[in-house]
Amino acid sequence: MVRVSWRSLDEKNEEYFGFSIWGQLVINPEELMPQRFFITLDTYEDKWQGCLTIGQHSYLWSSADAGDAHLVDTEPSETLEEAISALKAKIVDLLGAFSAV
Repeated sequence: MVRVSWRSLDEKNEEYFGFSIWGQLVINPEELMPQRFFITLDTYEDKWQGCLTIGQHSYLWSSADAGDAHLVDTEPSETLEEAISALKAKIVDLLGAFSAV
């Protein structure tokens, strides 16, 4: 079983540069410690960036010490659509590395 939920934030503060939206994908949510993956898309200086993390969504102070790990990040893009396409391509590359063995 898989569960997906989305949240967003539209304000600058000590943890966010501006608009941020993230989706949480939970694999086997009925397990004691389910796997949680996050897709985060956010803005900084009129550019969009995407990332795939595990543990929690990406934000300004994300780090392994905060309980998350970045698996894939994109370079800043001009549009949301470009950021989504770049993130999809990077995720495909990541998954391809596992199937190349």
